[in-house]
Amino acid sequence: MGKCAALYWKTKALLDYIASEHVYDKLGDAGCGGVDPYRSETFHRLIVDADAALKNFEEGMS
Repeated sequence: MGKCAALYWKTKALLDYIASEHVYDKLGDAGCGGVDPYRSETFHRLIVDADAALKNFEEGMS
């Protein structure tokens, strides 16, 4: 597998994992003794940008 293909498949796997496992980078106090996980704006933007770049790459492959 070429380097470009490896990068594509690893990036796709990472984004799929983040989406399916509900990965968050922040925790807040839920006020009831628990915590409330959430994504920071920076983390969310990185995910959105990576997903858009991956889709753009896929469109260029066809």
